[in-house]
Amino acid sequence: MPEYEISRRNFLKGSLCACIAPAFLMGYPGLSFADVPTDKRLVLVFLRGGLDSLSAVVPYADPGYRLVRGKLAVSQKDLLDADGFFAFHNKMKPLHELYQKKELAVIHAVATPYRERSHFDAQDLLENGTAKPNGTDSGWLNRAIQVMGGRSGESALGLSVGPSRQAVLRGDASVTSWSPSYLRDVNEDLISRIARMYEHDELLHRNLGIAQENMGIADTKGKVGRGDRAFIPAMEAAAKFLVRQDGPRIAVVDLGGWDTHVNQNGRLSNLLGILSEGITKFRLKTPDDIWNKTIVYVVSEFGRTVRPNGSNGTDHGTAGMSMVIGGRIQGGRVISQWPGLSENKLFQRRDLMPTTDLRAVSKTLLGVHFGLSPGAIGRDILPGTSGLAPVDLF
Repeated sequence: MPEYEISRRNFLKGSLCACIAPAFLMGYPGLSFADVPTDKRLVLVFLRGGLDSLSAVVPYADPGYRLVRGKLAVSQKDLLDADGFFAFHNKMKPLHELYQKKELAVIHAVATPYRERSHFDAQDLLENGTAKPNGTDSGWLNRAIQVMGGRSGESALGLSVGPSRQAVLRGDASVTSWSPSYLRDVNEDLISRIARMYEHDELLHRNLGIAQENMGIADTKGKVGRGDRAFIPAMEAAAKFLVRQDGPRIAVVDLGGWDTHVNQNGRLSNLLGILSEGITKFRLKTPDDIWNKTIVYVVSEFGRTVRPNGSNGTDHGTAGMSMVIGGRIQGGRVISQWPGLSENKLFQRRDLMPTTDLRAVSKTLLGVHFGLSPGAIGRDILPGTSGLAPVDLF
């Protein structure tokens, strides 16, 4: 019966996914990597929840900093100086070292055009690349891949790392996904039997072969972290995919948990350490020649309130910070039109005032790093940004 055959086939697909979840390609089954139109790479690291930038890269020399931050002010002994005005939290020491090597730039007091405080809407706007939530049903990185020449059914230039595909990669261009598995390793004899069972089914046979290949590329056996620490092997896996000559060129990796309403200091310190370790692992897995063609772009949907709340945390804010990391950027700088922390300089008298549009950073990476035309960026990828000046990163 046809209904039975469809159900059985879908069941077998689900079983395959469960058995070899670390490498199963979701959404566009059967894709493989082939000749790619660019040798440049980009990893978008999305810090979901709203990073408190005032505790990550600290404006310690602002006269209002300690006064307004109170108990949340980072101790002087826990700061790594950047430029005499800003300093890195000491849990970000590996990133501070990249900064000193001029391979990391911080863009501070940055925000999307969003001015409300909903995680859902803020993340949607950041990922769709327009000036409003739900402004389009595709993601700006997927549209960038299309402009580069990636189309549905062709080689996958995009890679989603994690249990679900990020909205920034949603769209018509081919994107593949990889996620670590927390199941026991699959017996090779079982894989051989599945292969024989699928040998006359083109779709499932092809998926199995690609899944096995991707499992070998990622090779995270014994390294799968739990909770927030899953970010570290995820970044290692992203590096292994992107360094391949026939691999993807754009990857997205999430690190959640930045919604620090309560007892922020301990939680934030732990997350900053995980973020730094994950990016360090990515760098160690990336040879120098590829590193010089790679950008790691760190973003969050918004910043947090300047003043602490009553629970030793912070609430949803407006401006925050971004980081751009790579071998060919002109780093070693905190790029900011710093607005100040006195009350009359704050946005709505509570948040860090935004002075740089995050889309200008994205636009710069697309134009300078990938060489995409201003017309294509302003029309097709980040509509409404034609008037935004590029950020001095290269």
